[in-house]
Amino acid sequence: MTGEQGGMITIRTDDIEVAGELIQDLCGFLQVAELESTASFPGEMEKFKQVLMRVDEYNAVRLKLTAEMADASNLVKALIVKAEDYRMLSDMSNLKKVFGGLQQTNGDLIAEYNKRANNHQQLLLQLKEVNMMIQKAAKLRVGNAKTRVVAACRAAIKKNNIHELFHIIRTGHDSSTS
Repeated sequence: MTGEQGGMITIRTDDIEVAGELIQDLCGFLQVAELESTASFPGEMEKFKQVLMRVDEYNAVRLKLTAEMADASNLVKALIVKAEDYRMLSDMSNLKKVFGGLQQTNGDLIAEYNKRANNHQQLLLQLKEVNMMIQKAAKLRVGNAKTRVVAACRAAIKKNNIHELFHIIRTGHDSSTS
């Protein structure tokens, strides 16, 4: 840091966590209450892009599995009504067939639930990765800038605006305030 740079410091590292820890420790030591920063971590951003793609994939699978389970649930309802009708008519051969179909559908529902639970766990792991990246980006700033980055990143995610999210992580601002 020199006087000619206007109090600017350049930290060169490929690891966003190391940079964040260094900034937090340096600002704590120097008692800096507010700090803006611009960051470039191409490798980290590529990994983060992959995480976001997996989140999209898991969300798509979740929606598909939910729809399939709803269809199977409706089938169960229809089979129960059929079974009750055959029971009232004392048609035991058809009643057995309907109960066999009901048992098969129930097994399918349990299998679908297990797939959905596994998908949900994988989605949660990826969402934790997203949250960790937001926290890493926030650690590159101090004070109001840190709080603003977290809020702006969450807003960009809510809007599903990945380009904006990357811009916020890089600059600390959303593109409307840059």
